[in-house]
Amino acid sequence: MAVFALGAGLAGVAGVVGGTFQSLAPGEDIRFLLASLVVVIVGGMGSIAGAALGALLIGLAEQFGSVYMPTYAVVLTFLIMVAVLAFRPRGLMGRA
Repeated sequence: MAVFALGAGLAGVAGVVGGTFQSLAPGEDIRFLLASLVVVIVGGMGSIAGAALGALLIGLAEQFGSVYMPTYAVVLTFLIMVAVLAFRPRGLMGRA
């Protein structure tokens, strides 16, 4: 029970901190849901290590894309997803 309370408290603190430096508006949840879907597809279904690797890859691609080519930052993440699906349809570390 203590671990659950600690986790809930940390999630609350993260929400407060995240809400202060990110702009939140109605409909903003779609961006996060789409990014999480792309991460799961790139990483592979059923693989926690693949999801972590996919999150790292997609996060870096979004950040580098927003710095070096801001117009096509979203397109870069989908190009990564298409490339992974073309060469490894199960994802990077997906189960058979």
